[in-house]
Amino acid sequence: MRKVEWIGAIVLVGVLGGAAALATTIDFGLHTNTVASDTGLPAYPGAKPHKDKDDESGVRLWGSVGAFGMKMAVSELDSDDQPARVAGFYRDALRKFGPVLDCSPGQPRPPKAAKNSDALDCGDDHAEAGGFVFKVGVKKNFHVVAVEPQGRGSKIGLVAVQMRGTD
Repeated sequence: MRKVEWIGAIVLVGVLGGAAALATTIDFGLHTNTVASDTGLPAYPGAKPHKDKDDESGVRLWGSVGAFGMKMAVSELDSDDQPARVAGFYRDALRKFGPVLDCSPGQPRPPKAAKNSDALDCGDDHAEAGGFVFKVGVKKNFHVVAVEPQGRGSKIGLVAVQMRGTD
């Protein structure tokens, strides 16, 4: 009797899965040790990949189910240059995506975006003293750059996020 129940369940899952496969495409993936260009941004000149305790310098992941999807890339770099110099480089690099929102300490906080707006705001994003955070884009397609002091140089975090079909 148990064998028949299992066979029935397998057939049911197969039929439902086959029907779903006809109507929906499912795709997921993950890569570690990304490079800056995976985020759509250049690597800071002379910067080296930041290695965490697992010897990884970032991640690129994506997933989609039918019309819904998301892509995200994160890359971390280390530079011997001071945070202000690195921040200037990335503020300029981000301009190709639109107006840059400066969420750094000591900067006037822009107004919070309306809930039904597609505009970005600083939200809870902030850098530690001496650091910088920049954002550009809209809620479903944006870039973030964070530059923090690290020893005598800087740690750089680059993030790109794209979403579709989330309305």
